[in-house]
Amino acid sequence: MEKEEQPANLIDQLETTREEVVKRSSTGVVTVDGQKYAVGLVWQPVQNLDDPIVEIRESADSETGADLYCLRPAATPQYGMGYSDLGHRDGMPSLAAAVASVLTEYSSVCAVFRVDEGWWLIAIRNDLILAEEDIVFATEVEAQKAYASMMAVPDWGIRIVPPEWNIEGVQQEDLTKLVHGTRKVRLQSINAQKRTKFLLAIALLIVLGLGYLIWMLVQVLSEVFTDDTDVIRKPTGTTGIGVQAPPPTATHKPWEVLPDMKQFFDRCWDTAYQVRSVIVPGWTMGTIQCTPGEVMTNWRLSDPKLGRLSWMRYGVNEYQLNPNFKIDIKSDGTSATGMVTFDTKLSTVSSEPKMTPIELEEDIREIQQATGLSFQFNRQTLLDPPNRADGTRPPNQKTYTYYSFVVLSPYAPMEWLSFFEKFSGLEITKLEYTPSGDATNKWKYEGRIYAK
Repeated sequence: MEKEEQPANLIDQLETTREEVVKRSSTGVVTVDGQKYAVGLVWQPVQNLDDPIVEIRESADSETGADLYCLRPAATPQYGMGYSDLGHRDGMPSLAAAVASVLTEYSSVCAVFRVDEGWWLIAIRNDLILAEEDIVFATEVEAQKAYASMMAVPDWGIRIVPPEWNIEGVQQEDLTKLVHGTRKVRLQSINAQKRTKFLLAIALLIVLGLGYLIWMLVQVLSEVFTDDTDVIRKPTGTTGIGVQAPPPTATHKPWEVLPDMKQFFDRCWDTAYQVRSVIVPGWTMGTIQCTPGEVMTNWRLSDPKLGRLSWMRYGVNEYQLNPNFKIDIKSDGTSATGMVTFDTKLSTVSSEPKMTPIELEEDIREIQQATGLSFQFNRQTLLDPPNRADGTRPPNQKTYTYYSFVVLSPYAPMEWLSFFEKFSGLEITKLEYTPSGDATNKWKYEGRIYAK
């Protein structure tokens, strides 16, 4: 699709300042379907495609208070500058990027959505989010004035406004449904003072390597970091995350209490995102594994000359992960395990199976052939209650058939969500993410589909 010529006033809007955005926006955070999103970001097109981080840091130096950013992949990549004093946080997704990702068929977009915090306006031209048009207005009048001013520019591909505005020729969209299942573009920290001191201390130690300096650096690190991380104490009798637990046995049918998949994917993605950001010199992170109850990963000592046990602890503390994050450094000093245990359980949903075992097997084989993905599956049965110790069947025992499956994919959880939700009786039991893995197999999904 040909790009339309940009009016001069819109080009000017691609270069703006935090002060201009803050002056107009009533808040920097809105909540959609229980998820907090960042709004009011200062958007800029990426000029240095070879190394955008350098460009982002230079922009941050010229923007007072800019300490977060997100990169939005698009035909013309953009980055959005975030500000902690507006409520933006590391790992928080951008609402503008989420909406832009599902409206790519339109050359330009002008939309106003009613949110709990007010009226949120977004404007996009030629796939570029306009810098001053990712904004929340406290009053409806302000939002209507802003929308009216945007209408002075012709040729909008799609216009979206609240239905109560009664404007002809526009569309109405449910923001919750619009962003449901979209891939989240999240804010990341631009500069972290502690991280800088941490890496500088390591560099000095490597270069100088003197006993006195080692002692001195330990004192510095003691001031920069707090070393109060707990050692993991795995409760006795729990199932290790690396072992897929059998389906629950109870008086109810197993598909009547399946973990809410969207909650599971959101929790897993958010926590895995935090964990994978931990980079400690001399240590290599392994696979990040996620179940409904916990997230676990491991590190191995990849460079004995560079890696130190104390740096592993300091590094984990410095990144300020989930407060429930625990680390266990093994006695041999060459490996460590980290785990986040969730305090709250996921909500449960009931999803009665609609397909017979034969229909399920045919569908799974067809999907495997159509996608070319590595899709392993195995037919199994669940006995409820299980057989007695002597192998005899108890009275009123019921048998449930299901297919356990494992699929390797380059696609992140939210990109799979809508697909998995098409299957009734489907449960995801574990996700794995391998940061250093092959690009086509970074994600591994394990689960089961019950048959009727």
